[in-house]
Amino acid sequence: MLSTVEVAKRIGVSKSTLLRWLDEGFVDDVERDWRGWRVWNSDDVERVRTFQKIYKSKPIKRVRRSSISRIEYANAAAESMRSFAQGYSRRSEA
Repeated sequence: MLSTVEVAKRIGVSKSTLLRWLDEGFVDDVERDWRGWRVWNSDDVERVRTFQKIYKSKPIKRVRRSSISRIEYANAAAESMRSFAQGYSRRSEA
């Protein structure tokens, strides 16, 4: 079992980045111990590492809102997220 800090060091991101990914729902939260602290197992670490590879390989396309209409912006954002999510699978429930 690993702490959040240990997992962040192993995958090469800051603890804040890892917590942000959890908070934004990019990565499913992990089990917690009796104190409420996250405890990570090897499957959890591998799942985050897989997400990180996908996240870094296909950055979300940035679009300036002022130059396009709201509909065009929404379509561009949806397409960006669709391409981002391709190949990412959520943790299976045990």
